Amino acid sequence: MTDLEKVLLGANKIAYATSLENIPNLRIVNFVWEKETPSVVYFASVHDSQGVQEFLSSKKIAFSTIPDSGNAHVATNDATGMASKRTLAEMRETFLKQIPGFDKVLNLIGDQLAVYEIHIHSTEVDLGLGNGNNRLTF
Repeated sequence: MTDLEKVLLGANKIAYATSLENIPNLRIVNFVWEKETPSVVYFASVHDSQGVQEFLSSKKIAFSTIPDSGNAHVATNDATGMASKRTLAEMRETFLKQIPGFDKVLNLIGDQLAVYEIHIHSTEVDLGLGNGNNRLTF
């Protein structure tokens, strides 16, 4: 298992930042990651929310994973975002497997959700205090 896998599979939340007209915004969302697309993280959000509109309008995205425990994390200021061509129905099992309680979200607002992608161009994988870090470019 690579360091990237260890860290991304050890978290299910990210804080992502956008900036429009010099007004920054920070949002925390659940995310999923698949080994087959290592430079992409996926999240589901209400398709017509203000946060999604800001996300889609931003030229650059910065984010950091929020670890479940410890302080190992993946962080970047070199990413871009877009609406996914994949549907929530296609990714349902991945979301249910990686995000505890996501079934409740689906039951409450599943019909309002769409999938979004953050494409990482380069990132730092910080393995936690004293354990080193790696810079990756995709």
